Amino acid sequence: MAVEISLLLAVHLAGFAGWTGCLGGFLLLGTVATPLLRACLFAMPITLASGWALGFLQFGQPGAWPWAVNAMQTAGIAMAVVLLIAWFGARLLLRDGEASGDAAVIDAATRRLTRLIAVDLLLGGMSLGFAVLGRFG
Repeated sequence: MAVEISLLLAVHLAGFAGWTGCLGGFLLLGTVATPLLRACLFAMPITLASGWALGFLQFGQPGAWPWAVNAMQTAGIAMAVVLLIAWFGARLLLRDGEASGDAAVIDAATRRLTRLIAVDLLLGGMSLGFAVLGRFG
């Protein structure tokens, strides 16, 4: 069972690194990096599913999960919701901004999208903090 947990943890950590790394890349590069959001959409279900599988495999029923696992699960679900809003909102915001041709509208749309991505990355940092506190705190 230890090997299964280790492999699942490796998949989970790789998914989390990909998810938050793409978010950070978007913040650094701006809207030219919108395709990075697509990579986040692939990493998100892998991260969530592997986290739930780890919880069930290691601790059994959700009622027996430690507080840190529940906190990470909550932050992960919130991250997923914000990412989906950013993904679908990016298409609408940027399309409407470009269609208007107004630089102020395009800038406002870009700022809204950047804020959503920043919130998602902040939630990722909180999830990482919960993991560290649960393991070493």
